[in-house]
Amino acid sequence: MEELEKDYADYQVINFLADEQFIRHVKYPDDGSWAYWNKVAAAWPLKEPLMQDAREMILLLERPVIQYNEGARKKIWAQVEQAIQQKPRFHFLRAYRFRLAAAGILALLIAGGYWYLTGNVVYETGYATTWQITLPDQSRVTLNAHSRLSYPRSWAWTGHRSVSLQGEAFFDVKHLGDTFRLYVKEVSITVLGTAFNVKDRRDKIAVVLQRGRIRIDVKDRQQWSTILTPGEGWEYNGGLSAATQHQSDTTAAVAWTQQQLVLEGTTVKEVIQLLEDNYGYHVVLEDSSLATKKLRGTVPMQRREDLFFVLSKIFNIEIIQQQDTLLFRARP
Repeated sequence: MEELEKDYADYQVINFLADEQFIRHVKYPDDGSWAYWNKVAAAWPLKEPLMQDAREMILLLERPVIQYNEGARKKIWAQVEQAIQQKPRFHFLRAYRFRLAAAGILALLIAGGYWYLTGNVVYETGYATTWQITLPDQSRVTLNAHSRLSYPRSWAWTGHRSVSLQGEAFFDVKHLGDTFRLYVKEVSITVLGTAFNVKDRRDKIAVVLQRGRIRIDVKDRQQWSTILTPGEGWEYNGGLSAATQHQSDTTAAVAWTQQQLVLEGTTVKEVIQLLEDNYGYHVVLEDSSLATKKLRGTVPMQRREDLFFVLSKIFNIEIIQQQDTLLFRARP
């Protein structure tokens, strides 16, 4: 039986309505999907009625509002004829209340349907956390810390592959013969099937291509449009309004997906920026001359204690932590 892909302990109806895997199960069930969601229900019994409510709402949105049913039609018509033969009795207040309630329910259904059809699916990570995401087309994304990925919920039935990113992510896009587009601020990346890393930090967007080919375009900057081949990188500096293309070490660019930091002439200043962007620390550099110090090596990032220890040895500095503040001090 398929292993559970996530923790459903905090799931409510709205979470199931936004879960693409659950939506596919409801719309296109098979033996495998039934086995998976039955396992979810067994692991979290209190979620079963919530799953049923979400299932009914998805099916309600899928089917027409009016359906032809001959048996129901005859039954309702018989009730109407019987009512005609009886003396009229008007219950204005009851009818008014009923109509108000019906109107309220209809408004909720319309609002919920509009939200569902036009909203976005959003994945967001906090500091020092990553997230493995499977998109509706089975493309895979590793979302780095302090990052946000979103795509239109309509993808599930339109098939239009479009994703937006803030922060950093590694994409392994499945080749389906149609276009996959990634939007990062004013930059758009067009791919078919490929693997690449995108980093959006401090008004800079950096792209490194590991496999396949991608096209990069910048809004209102047609002269910067370019195509990357494996081993190439591209960087856009929004503050300077400049773009450059260069050879790049793909191993170093995606090392974070293996919880490693590869230093390739990396400066202390660049490491400080990483600690602030990905971990949320405020770093104080006691000796500003350390900022340009460069070193090479591989640093494990599984535990922050190990990261601090190795960095202190590599850069020959003391790292003193006081809550969310780190003090970098040169050793005597």
